[in-house]
Parts: sequence; structure tokens; C-alpha cells
Amino acid sequence: MSTAKQLRPITAFWLSRISLLLILIHSYVGPTTSEARVPHDHQEEIAIDFQIPAQTLSSALTQFANQSDLFLVYKSELTQGHHTTDVIGKFTPDQALGLLLRETDLLYRTTDSSTVMINEGLPHHQLQAMAEEPPGVEINTSTSQPVPEGNVETLPEVYVPGFKLLQKSYSLPNATTATKTDTPIMQTPVSIQVLPKQVLNDQQTIRLERVLENVSGIYQEQGFNLTQIFNVRGFQTFTYYRDGMPIEGALLQIGPREMGNIERIEVLKGPASFLYGRINPGGLVNLVTKQPLAQPYYSLQQQFGSFQRYRTTADATGPLTKDDTVIYRINFTHESSDSFRDFIEGERIFVAPVVRWNINNRTQITFELEFQHDENVADWGIPAVGDRPADIPRSRNLSGESFNEAKSDSLLGGFHWSHNFDDNWSLTHRFNMLFTKEDDLGSFPLAVGADGRTLSRAVAGFKDNETDVYFTTMNITGSFQTLGLEHTILIGGDYYNLTTTGDFLDGPLNSVDIFNPVFSTGPAVVSAEFPIDNHKERFGIYIQDQIALPFNLYLMAGGRFDFVKVEDNIRNAKQDEEALKPRVGLLWQPLSQLSFYGSYVESFGSDDFFIVNPDGTTLDPDTAQQWEGGMKAELFDGRLQGTLAFYHLTKQNISTPDSLIAGFSRAVGEARNRGIELDVTAEILPGWQTIGAYSYIDSEITKGNKGNRFANVPRHGGSFWTTYEIQEGNLRGLTLGTGVVARSEREADNANTVQLPGYALVHLLSRYSWTLGSSRMTAQLNVDNLFNKEYFPSSFNGRNRIDTGAPRTFLGSLRVEFGA
Repeated sequence: MSTAKQLRPITAFWLSRISLLLILIHSYVGPTTSEARVPHDHQEEIAIDFQIPAQTLSSALTQFANQSDLFLVYKSELTQGHHTTDVIGKFTPDQALGLLLRETDLLYRTTDSSTVMINEGLPHHQLQAMAEEPPGVEINTSTSQPVPEGNVETLPEVYVPGFKLLQKSYSLPNATTATKTDTPIMQTPVSIQVLPKQVLNDQQTIRLERVLENVSGIYQEQGFNLTQIFNVRGFQTFTYYRDGMPIEGALLQIGPREMGNIERIEVLKGPASFLYGRINPGGLVNLVTKQPLAQPYYSLQQQFGSFQRYRTTADATGPLTKDDTVIYRINFTHESSDSFRDFIEGERIFVAPVVRWNINNRTQITFELEFQHDENVADWGIPAVGDRPADIPRSRNLSGESFNEAKSDSLLGGFHWSHNFDDNWSLTHRFNMLFTKEDDLGSFPLAVGADGRTLSRAVAGFKDNETDVYFTTMNITGSFQTLGLEHTILIGGDYYNLTTTGDFLDGPLNSVDIFNPVFSTGPAVVSAEFPIDNHKERFGIYIQDQIALPFNLYLMAGGRFDFVKVEDNIRNAKQDEEALKPRVGLLWQPLSQLSFYGSYVESFGSDDFFIVNPDGTTLDPDTAQQWEGGMKAELFDGRLQGTLAFYHLTKQNISTPDSLIAGFSRAVGEARNRGIELDVTAEILPGWQTIGAYSYIDSEITKGNKGNRFANVPRHGGSFWTTYEIQEGNLRGLTLGTGVVARSEREADNANTVQLPGYALVHLLSRYSWTLGSSRMTAQLNVDNLFNKEYFPSSFNGRNRIDTGAPRTFLGSLRVEFGA
């Protein structure tokens, strides 16, 4: 056993106990006087760098809540028909909120140090009369300036039926991923879903695939514990995005994505290459990271759960200078765990510092780093026998060997900056570098013999697998009018450069009886090393115009031109392509609560793994086309939001990594997926939140295994999750929740020789939050797969590597949060 493995349980033991000790010390002692939070009407408010562009009042209040870290309570109907001007620059929360509300007859009051209630004001003539009253009368008139500090009435905590509470909501009205502009979802003619921080917190999200179960049409695929693979609208993708930067997990193999610094997740359905370059056409998962705040905030959490899981996270943010021009944030994670699967264990350290320099009210620049060290073991699942997964204990790992090991390090660095030329035009630029190094060696399952019990295996792995990535993108966004029509135009480009080098290792290994395995006792025998030297380079430019037409019509149209070069320098293979692809969408919003939309988009290329067939020929780049239509709704004063989408998506020149010959891909033809998706979020009552999703996919291979269903695509899939937080009384702060995730039968391979049975899983949540001094304490317990259902989420590239689902799993946590 390596030294790292010997130290892993000791490290986990001490980190978990140090974290609990710090929480307990803070709970009993509380912060020092200088740290203590004082009541709102007596504390000196800190100026915050607000970046809230002109928009609808509802969207502006959401951004205000996120940037000020305050809770807003108000009736959704109060914001209808109101718009705001820019609030950009340094303001106290009082000043910023006063600016947002100054064109309305709305009043606001604080109910505690972190909650603000917005009420309907008096008629305008009475407000004008009250404006002449002496200080102490707290009002906001349509002609007033920002409310002076200390001029706001503080009320006791209250419960108001029918009011909306921001920041704990499962719904966000805006998303940037679909258009790269801050466009209301109700006016975006594509399907875009947002998973906010509250969903991640409620489900204790430590793995990306778990929280994505809340979105229709997106499914986990077997990532063999080393990478992140999804199936979106029926097509496999190895790539996710981090703040708009592509992360090609299958090439990096640095383990599942760390979630410790993720603020929210945005999922764009359908081909996304128009704005983001080559990616599989099913959709795009964009992870939005946590950014620095000017108001100090500190959080420490200790999680502990089944299979010796210990996870410690810390989050700290605040100013570095007295004038708040330089602010920071740092997230830290340490995790160690075993598994319900034999011979599987892992450990991770993750650190992500971010520093933002607010140069002036119009210009800011942010520098960021992410470092991750991962030690893990590949898990290839189990094979099929006949037309079903083998009937063996789900804990049995048929690749269990003493030499199995995977280690990786990754370092991401970069900066992004923005400048507002005026209220209408802005420039943004991002540059990132990513360097990874990975070594792994393990047992690789090949196939079950004719006797239905003998599994042939091989030694496989990577040595000195190094990947260097350089990525940059720049966008100019502007708003203007022509012939009475309002335009929002986006002009941008991106450049991506990736180089992967290393050696693929291969060697013989004994076969095992899957019903009575006997593993080898010696070291791995590597009989061959195959060099890897792949290079990708792509450059794209695009233009998009969003036009507000008469009769509540919104048109989105644009095009992208791509230059792409992919090289396999070992096999002297090259793709050198260019293409022009369009995207167009039209949305009609007859009522503020209802929209109908349609769109057409084409896609060019995907996240290529290898570009050479086993016969030595070079694969053609894939292409795709999608038609989509649907409707969106915001009903019951915005407390219910939903999207219903219908789509028809066809992909040509599909390829997949060869299951037997490393370093090659195999063409599998063409497939057509069409279906229906429904995504709903609702606030049924104050404190009662719900998120649900359903997907129907009619999948058919139209070339190749013609007439068959594409692998890992369920015909039916859905999820439902609901929580209720008690709002008053002795049990206030107690949250209970439950949910279910269901999948119908899936094919394990494109030949449709093996079926993975359908399943339904039930999850539970219980949480209690309370204040202690100026701190907020939270104890939480999540239970996944409550009824201990045996299930198989997916397969990887055929019938011999089928993922096994986890049994009943407990995850508890204790968190303390405090700030200035």
C-alpha cells in the first residue's frame, strides 16, 4: 500500500475532528465583538460593488438579493410592469435598493439583520405629502434619492402569507448561458434550466450527476470513477463547461467534478455549438462558480456519511482593502471515502482562490485559480450475462487488484474582466489555462465467455498523461434602437487549444469467474506502451441579434463560423474543417405569464475523443440539426415556473471510443432523437418549494444498427423533489423534504442485446437551522435510495461495463456560517 493510502484514514480522522472542534468552539464562544453582527438599524453598512444592469424590477431584485446576500420578501405581483435603471458601482444595500425602487410607490423595511420586506406604498399624492415629514418616517417616493442610512424602520420578525422569499427559491428568472446576455428565461426561445444554490444545498450536492437528476432529459453515464459523462437528449457528451470554458473530462481523467465552489448550474438543451464551439448536440451543462462578495461571509461545514465518507468544506469571502476595491473568495474541500464497491477508495484536496479588483464603477478584473489533487481507483462496473446485468452482489468488483491506482493533479488559472462603455455597451473577456497530469493502472474487463461466467481481462492505464489547455473568449454586447425596434446585439469569438501527450499501457491478466472470482496476487505486467500525441485547435466567431418586435414578439437570429483542426500525430491523421452554422428563434409573449417559442439550430463537430477508425481511416466530423418548439409559463404571481418543450434532433457521423482497441474511435452511423420535456419549479406556500422534471425520448438509430434504440436512452425519465421549511412557532427552522427519481428500461448497447431494468429511487431530507449569537448553525441529514433499491444507471460502450447504483446511503453535516 502506498504512503498516501496509509495516511488517508489518518488525514480524514484529524481533518474531520478539527472541523467539528472549530464548529463547537464557535458555537459556544461566538465571534469576537468586532465580528459580531449588530442589528440593521445600528450597524454601519458596508458599501458593496453592485452590478445590476437596467432590466425588469423582478430580475433586478433577484440580482440585488444575490449580490447583497440579503433575503427579500415581497408579493410577486408588486413588481409587474416595473423596470429599473442601472445600479452599477459602490452602494450600501440601503442605497442600492432605494435606487431600484425609486421609480415605484413601493416601501421596504428590515425585519432582521438579513431580511428585507417590500410592501405596497400609499397613493402617490400621500407619499409626496409624507416626503415633507421630519426624519423618522421611512418612505420611498418616485422622486426620492436613496434612503439615508439609519432611516429605515426595523420591525420584529413577521410571517406574511402570499409573499415571495428570494434566495431560498428554486426559481431564477434570468440565465446567461443560452444567449450570453442577461435575458429573462420567459423571453428566451430555447429550453434553459437553472439549478440555484438552494437546490444544491438541500440535496447536499457533492457529485454533479446527482443534482442534474432535477433536469429533464439529462442522464448519468458510466464514468468509471475517473471522468464525467452525461447523456443529454439522447446523445453522450464527455464535456461540461465551467463559466463558459469547456472541460473535456474524458481526456483529462481527473475524477468527478468538484462542487465546492459552484454557485449554480445552467443547462442549455439542444445544440450549443453556436456560442460555445464543438460540443455534442444534446445540450450543454455550464457550472457557474462562486464569486467574491464585499460583505464578509465565512462558512465551515463537516460532512460524514456511509462508507467512511468524510468531507470538509470551507468558504470565506470579503474585502482585502478598506475601500472594498479588492475583494476575495476562497473555497477549500478535503474529502476521503471508501465505497460500497470492493477495493474502491479515494481522497481529494481542492482549493479555489478568487480575487476581484474593482478598478472603478465601470471596470473590474477577476483573477482565479483552482488546484485539485485526486487519488482514486477506476471502477468498470459489472458485465452482462444474457440480456441482463450479471446476477452478482453489487459490491463485487471484478477488476479488484492490488495494483489498481489512479492519481491526478490539475491546475486551472486565469482572469476575466469587463468594462461598461456606457449604459448600453459593454465588453467582456476571459482567458484560462488548464494543466493536468494523470497516471493510472488497473484491471480492465473485456468480455464474458460463452460459458456465461468467465470474464477475460487485461491490464490497462495511462502513464504521464498530460494535457495543456488554453482558452479565451471575448464578447461585445450592446443595446440600441432602429426603426423603433429594440436590439440587443452580441458579437464575439473564442479560441481553444488542447494538447494531450502520454502513453497508453497494455498487458495480459488472468480471467476470473464472475460468480467466484480469484484475483492475481502479483504486480501488473505491462507488455506494451502506445504513445499518445493529440492536438486540437479551434477558432470561432459569431454574431447574435435579439430584437423586440411589435405585438410582444422576440426574434433571436445569428450565425457562427468555425475553423477546426484536430491532429493525431502518432497515426498521422488530421481533421481540418470549417463551417458556417445558423441559429434562429422566435418567441411570442401574449401575456407576461405565458410565452410560446420555436427555434432551429445546426451543430458542427463534438468533443472528439479519437479521430481514427481501427482500419486507419480518419473519421468525418459529426453534424446535427434540431427543430424545437414549446411554451413557458410564470403563473400564480411567479410562484410557478415551467417549460414544456418538443424537439426533433438528428446527428450524423456519430463515433464512439473503440471498446477493444485503445486510441481509436469507431463510426456508428446516424441517430434521431425526438421527444417531449417538462420542467417545473413551484413555491406552493411560503417555505414549500418543489422542482420536477419529465422527459420522453423516442430514440432510433437511422444508419448503422438501423431501427435500434440508442444506448443508455430511457424512453421515460423523471424526478420530483419537494421541501417544506416551517415558518413560525417552536419548530421554525426545521426543513423536511423528499423526492423520487425514476427511469424506464434502457439498452446497454447499440446492438440492443442487453436491457437495463427501469427503477425508481426515493430520497429524504431533514434539516434544522438556528442562530447562536451572530452565527447560523445548520444540522442536516440526507438519505438517498431509502428503500435500498438495486439498479443499474448506465453502461459504458457496450455490455461488459455496466454501472451499479449505490445502496441506501446516509450523508450528514454540521455547518456554521457567520459574517461581519
